[in-house]
Amino acid sequence: MRQTLGERVALMPIPMNVPSPPGAPYARVARLDARTPSRMNLSLENISAVLARMGDPQRRYPAILVAGTNGKGSVTTYVSAVLGALGLKVGTYYSPHIFRPHERIRVDGGEIPSCELDRLIGMVDGHSRGHRLTYFECLTAVAARYFSEQRVDAAVFEVGLGGRLDATNLVNAVVTVITGISHDHREHLGRTKRRILAEKLGIAREGTPLAAQLAPRSLGAQAAEWCARVGAPFHPVGDETSTSLVALSPERMSVRVRTRRRDYGVLETRMIGRAQMRNVATAIRALELFEEAGHAPRIDAAAVRAGISSAVLAGRFQSVASSPRVIIDVSHNEESYLAALETLRRISPRERTTIVFGALAHKELGAFPARALGAAREIIVTALRDPRSASAERLGRDFGGAHSTLAGTRACVRIARGVGQAVHEARRGADALDTILIMGSHVMVEEAARFL
Repeated sequence: MRQTLGERVALMPIPMNVPSPPGAPYARVARLDARTPSRMNLSLENISAVLARMGDPQRRYPAILVAGTNGKGSVTTYVSAVLGALGLKVGTYYSPHIFRPHERIRVDGGEIPSCELDRLIGMVDGHSRGHRLTYFECLTAVAARYFSEQRVDAAVFEVGLGGRLDATNLVNAVVTVITGISHDHREHLGRTKRRILAEKLGIAREGTPLAAQLAPRSLGAQAAEWCARVGAPFHPVGDETSTSLVALSPERMSVRVRTRRRDYGVLETRMIGRAQMRNVATAIRALELFEEAGHAPRIDAAAVRAGISSAVLAGRFQSVASSPRVIIDVSHNEESYLAALETLRRISPRERTTIVFGALAHKELGAFPARALGAAREIIVTALRDPRSASAERLGRDFGGAHSTLAGTRACVRIARGVGQAVHEARRGADALDTILIMGSHVMVEEAARFL
C-alpha cells in the first residue's frame, strides 16, 4: 500500500555513525572531488548494495523523479516550491551544482549544512565495504539518508544522467517526469533522440504515472508505447495543458496555464523564456498526478501561484547586474543554447548585445554559432580552466566558419585569454543600456561569477 501524506515508516536500526577524521574540519567534504565527478559507473549494483546496507532510506518517503535533457532543474524547482507552498516539508536533490556540492541537497530550500554532509559521507563510506561509489552515487546516497532523517513529506529528485541506470532510479517514485529530449551525452546514451529517450524511459515503472513533454510527436508515441508495455500510465503534457505568454521582461515572465483539471490563471515566474513556459506546465501536471496518487493536499491555484512565483534556480537566464545588464545562463547543449538566444532576442536588440561563451570540448554546437552571430554585435569566446574545456582557438574556428557562410550584418568574434579577461572586455565595451549574456555550461557560470 502506498504511503499517504503524514505517514512515516520507522527508521531501521543502523550501525553507529563513523566518527569524523582528525585534521581539517569537514575533511570528507573537502575530499569529495577526489571521487572524480566525470567518472561514471553505468550500473546500479554498487549503489543498490550500499543503500540496502543503510536500510534503504530512499524508500521511506514518496518522491517525484525528474529526467530529461533540458529543464530538469527548473521543473524540480517549480515542483518543490509548490509543494512547499502547500505546507509540506520537501527534500530536493539537484545535479549538477554550480559552486559547491551542498547546493544539490536541500530541505525546504535550505542547503545541507557542512557538518551534516561530512557526517553522512562518512556514513555512506562506512557502508560501502568493497562497493566503491562514484561522486554522484555518494551524494545520492547522502541525500536519500538526509531526507529520511529530516522526515520529509516528499522529495523531488533530479536524475543525473539518462535514467535507466542512474542512481536516483532507486527512489520511491510515485510520479515520474521526462522534461524533453535533445542531443547530449551521446557517448553514454546513444547517437539518436530515440536511443536517448529509451534510456530516460528506464525511470518508468508499473502503476506509476509518467508525465512527459516530448517533441516531435514520434517521441511521444515511443514513450506511450513503452509505458503501455511496462504498465505505467502515460500523460503527454503538451496534450493535457495549455500555456500562453502574457508578458516577459528580463526579470520576470507572466504565463497563463490551464490543464484539463483546472485553470490556474496568470502565473508569474522569475525564470524566463519559452522553455520555461513548458517547464511550468510540466511541473503543474506532475503536481496534479502527485495529488491524484494521494501524496499531497489539493493543488489549488493560490499555492501554484505562490510556488511558481517564489521558484528560482541560479544560472537559468538570470540577471545578476545592471548598467549594463549581465545575464548568466547554464545552457549546455545545442537546444538550450538556441533557447537562450530566443529569449535574448526578446529582451535585447542585436546592436546592444554581447555574448561571452565557453564550453566543454565534447559539446556539439550545431546551429548555435550561426544563430549567435545574428543575435549579437560581438561574441567573445574563451577557454575554461576545466581540463575538459574546448580551446578558445577551436571555438574561434567554429564561429569563424559560421561567419563566412552568412550574409548581412553579423557579430564580430574575438578570442580572450581566460574567462576573467572575457568578462572584463565585455563590460569595458558595453554602455549602461547594453546586455551581456555569459553562457556555455555550469562550469562557465561558476568561473564567470568570480569576476562579476
